[in-house]
Amino acid sequence: AETIGKDPDCNDATCLGVWDGLLADCPHGIGTGGGAGCVSSQDDTPGTFAEPWDYSEASYDADWQQQMRLLVPALQLVCGKRGDGVTIDLQSGRYLRAIISDGKNGERSSAEFYFTENDTTVQFRINSLDAGSVRAVMSSKRNMDRAEELRKYLKYTKLPVLRNRQRRFLFGESELDGFGPGSASLGPPAEMSSGELEGRNSDLIDPKMKIDLMQSFPRIDKNGPF
Repeated sequence: AETIGKDPDCNDATCLGVWDGLLADCPHGIGTGGGAGCVSSQDDTPGTFAEPWDYSEASYDADWQQQMRLLVPALQLVCGKRGDGVTIDLQSGRYLRAIISDGKNGERSSAEFYFTENDTTVQFRINSLDAGSVRAVMSSKRNMDRAEELRKYLKYTKLPVLRNRQRRFLFGESELDGFGPGSASLGPPAEMSSGELEGRNSDLIDPKMKIDLMQSFPRIDKNGPF
């Protein structure tokens, strides 16, 4: 798996760029702000996860290089409609990193996009550079909205991902839920089994078991899932 756009002096899970095919996890932990201003397609954490995108059904061209050429002006257009500013920070091969400046409050976010090798998937991470502030919750919502508006503009589809989720409460997700590790903790996609890559599944989970409408696995007790 390739490494692109990563500072060679950075050696932890927060490093920007692609490291062995993976983007960094979002900030974790209760008290980081209900998403900590971050949305990621590779981090199964309450308040941050969004499905990766698939461009195989895009009507124009299913070639990643063409998609990369379309991504930059699409990002600029979508953000421009919101009144946001966009600066391209780095474009290298399958990886793009931009800095988005919120048009209303000036808050800055790093937006990363990665066209994965050997398939038609786009992984992404948009993270507030002011994460941890009192604005973090709203920052997460704004970055979720930016990602979704960009996906719709590009006519990409969402790639369904089964999530290893053990909810603390009956309805909805919370920061108290138990959940599987982010992709950055699982290792490079090239070294994962198909189940790990597509389902983030646990040894305690029967992959044939039905999941609920919120893409959450059944609750587990000492006797197994029920």
